[in-house]
Amino acid sequence: MASEFVYTRRVEFADTDTANLIHFTALLKFMEEAEHALYRSFDLVGFQWSEDSMFGMPRVSVSCDYLGAVRYGDEVDVRLRVREVRRKAIRYAADFTVERSGGREVVARSDWTVVCARREHGSQDWQGVEIPPPLKERLQAMLASRR
Repeated sequence: MASEFVYTRRVEFADTDTANLIHFTALLKFMEEAEHALYRSFDLVGFQWSEDSMFGMPRVSVSCDYLGAVRYGDEVDVRLRVREVRRKAIRYAADFTVERSGGREVVARSDWTVVCARREHGSQDWQGVEIPPPLKERLQAMLASRR
């Protein structure tokens, strides 16, 4: 299994601000899109609705360092890596790269943590749950391939 997952996203006009630069929140959206694309590549989902409950993986920590300009029309590669797999939580890291004349340039780096949680319909309270075994196995394989 590959040690990282690459998700490519073109910067659309709606992702930019009046200076024609990507709005900082757009890269966070790309990060989440990459995470869910990873789950789909495993034939799994990061959110599920059943008759009695909802399963989700909310972010509990996010950081992002912006290192270079990203503009309308740029194609951004989100190079997603698993940093840690805990019982109920997953830590990810990603480099965001853009093609420049000298090759691919890292324009941002992010780290985030998600937790697995379930909420019964009719309740307002989410409860932490263990990472589903099929997902945990695949994420641990990604992590092991980095070593």
